[in-house]
Amino acid sequence: MFRPHPTIKSALLAGFVVIFAVWLASTYYFTARLAESQTRSAAIHARFVRGQELLFTVRSQVLLGSIYVRDALIEVNEPSAAAAVARDQLRNLQAQVSQELEQYESVDSAVASATWARLEDELRDYWETAVRLAAPESADRVATAQTLLHTQVIPKRDVIVQVSDEIRQIMANAFTQEQNELSNANEQVRRRLWETTAVAVVFGFGVAILATWYVGRLEATIHEDHAEVERNRQELQRLSGRLVRAQEDERRTIARELHDEIGQALTAVDVELAVAERAVGIDGRAAAALNEARTVTQRALGSVRDLSQLLRPAMLDDFGLPDTLKWYLRKFSDRTAVRTELIEDRLTERLPIDVEVCVYRTVQEALSNVSRHAQATACRVFVQRLSSSLIVTVEDDGRGLQPEGDAGGARRDGLGLVGIRERVVDLGGTFRIEGRSGTGTRLTIELPLATVERA
Repeated sequence: MFRPHPTIKSALLAGFVVIFAVWLASTYYFTARLAESQTRSAAIHARFVRGQELLFTVRSQVLLGSIYVRDALIEVNEPSAAAAVARDQLRNLQAQVSQELEQYESVDSAVASATWARLEDELRDYWETAVRLAAPESADRVATAQTLLHTQVIPKRDVIVQVSDEIRQIMANAFTQEQNELSNANEQVRRRLWETTAVAVVFGFGVAILATWYVGRLEATIHEDHAEVERNRQELQRLSGRLVRAQEDERRTIARELHDEIGQALTAVDVELAVAERAVGIDGRAAAALNEARTVTQRALGSVRDLSQLLRPAMLDDFGLPDTLKWYLRKFSDRTAVRTELIEDRLTERLPIDVEVCVYRTVQEALSNVSRHAQATACRVFVQRLSSSLIVTVEDDGRGLQPEGDAGGARRDGLGLVGIRERVVDLGGTFRIEGRSGTGTRLTIELPLATVERA
């Protein structure tokens, strides 16, 4: 018979461990890559937005500076005070723009340092020019203001705007490039995810096939074992039935031999002793010896007849089950002083001989257990015939079934009860024994009549 090799179980376990490890590692890897991708995407977007805000700030501050210069140039009433205010405002704008540029340059490497240096130089030149031109010493301030604005301030502002546009374009190109790189990285992660999933699926499918094959072989082995156990059980049941029948035949033979051979021999001896006793006449000593011999012979003859009836009562075959049970219960009461009662219902017709023998042996074994273990004072036997079955119940008022381990308790798995169960099962019936400590015991069997009669 096939027995799966232990290494198959190890292989299955190793396969499931590998699948779990691949799943866990892939989950950790792809979760980390996803988090890294999200962090990088957020950083790229934030840097781009920050750069756009910086350039917008530079342009707006430069534009605001030109406005301050213009206002200082066209001031007529208090030109000195207006120039001082304009210079302070311009210095503040310059400081803000410089600080913003320093902070952004430390986090952005997409724009070349030369471009940033150019922008810083242009801004520095622009702020110095704007501060210097905020209060020109000229009699015609309006004409001078227009000339300075168009020749010095506005051209430098336009240069700064042009440089900022170049930087914006560089930032936009860098942003697009980083987005493309990030998209390629995400695409690579997705491809690895599909590859890992495919590997895991293929490996899992292989493990599933191996597990299915292994379970199939196990199931086949289990079915074979069950079938073998069932065959052995049926064979044991057949052997038990044959043993019971052989035992019953042997008892019948022994009972017949005891009754016919030994019984008749003892009867003949008793008759001869009676003849000899009459022939002796007045010889007292010889007559007493013969009388004693006759008494022993008659006692032995009675024991042989009782033993013959106990082994297999001939009246069971001649008169049927009810009369045999009445005789046996009467004999049992005489031997044990336990009151017995037989309650029968619809037993006017003879039952199949196998059923009658089974019922008789069941009652015999049950009463034997009552006398040995139950310590009962009364016992009742119920025999009821139904339409398709026969129910037999034996109950007593004794000590009941004792817990396991109690040396004084009746053994529920004794050979007698096992024999009853085997007889009942062989006829297709059911066997049940009930009882609690101190409440008596009830033994019930039910035998199908239709099946037995058809058999």
